[in-house]
Amino acid sequence: MNMVMGRLERLPTVRLLTLRPPWEHWPRLSDRLGVSLHVKRDDLGSIGSGGNKLRKLELLLGDARQQAATWLLTTGGPQSNHARLTAAAAAKLGLGCSLFLRGRWDGPLAGSLLLDQLFGADVHMLGEVEYAAADLAMAEAAARLKQRGERPFIIPLGGATAIGTAAYVKATAEIIDDAAAVSKPVDFLVVAAGTGSTYAGLLLGSRLFSPDSSVIGISVSWAKSKLEEEVRRLIAETAALLEVDPKGKGAWFDVDSIGPGYSRISPDGIAAVKLVARSEGVLLDTTYTGKAFAGLIRLVENGTIPKGSSVVFVHTGGLPDLFTRTASELLQ
Repeated sequence: MNMVMGRLERLPTVRLLTLRPPWEHWPRLSDRLGVSLHVKRDDLGSIGSGGNKLRKLELLLGDARQQAATWLLTTGGPQSNHARLTAAAAAKLGLGCSLFLRGRWDGPLAGSLLLDQLFGADVHMLGEVEYAAADLAMAEAAARLKQRGERPFIIPLGGATAIGTAAYVKATAEIIDDAAAVSKPVDFLVVAAGTGSTYAGLLLGSRLFSPDSSVIGISVSWAKSKLEEEVRRLIAETAALLEVDPKGKGAWFDVDSIGPGYSRISPDGIAAVKLVARSEGVLLDTTYTGKAFAGLIRLVENGTIPKGSSVVFVHTGGLPDLFTRTASELLQ
């Protein structure tokens, strides 16, 4: 473990998290579900309304700083947490920022889309295009920026690179350390799975630091086969970066909580948002963490996660999402 941590610590880093994310026990929900439930509060961050992407951006921007970058470019959906936090980090570091957002947004300027502009990012709405079109738009914009004398740095969707994934290998060690401090095993780690990078880091980290732990990704958009393919790629590339053996427990994805589709409200997700708000006073979002927590509840109720297990839920953030929803949607 010390050797791996040494390699992680040597990766260039820009500090964006001023405090270690809290580790909490949720007693009321533990009693209700019949498990020992702890939560890693990666939703609480120092800038941009927080979220799991800050850990990734610390390493990604360390790489960008090494390359003397002056401008960040990335992509995502209209309410992308990754895009919002990239914009916030760019503002903090005095860098330019361009966001190329796939999809359409017909509602009022709200949530992360509002914050993107408040942080000073140039926002380009691409409409209903494929990922390849967004990548091409970023490449063309980077070429124009170079002609202006800027040094652009492109961050792929969700920060899904070996460097970004390594941030959650490191986070796994932190979670295992949190659990050890209260003499708790980690039987199950549960997290929302979007592009798969956070999940891949946790899975590789568990193989390295806690091989008896199972890591469950609750998909919020992609099919199981697509997630498995992406996670295999990210684990292989991250293992090569860290010079470690990637072998261990296989990926475990649950795809029954996607509901009507990515960023679309599901009844179970809304029920989980209300349950956590009214049981622990903590806010989940309707796109990622609400659906992930709904998946956790279902897996406990159907016995997939046995009663009495020690479960860690990684709260990946997404608070601005709630401010794009209506009262009738959230309180239905």
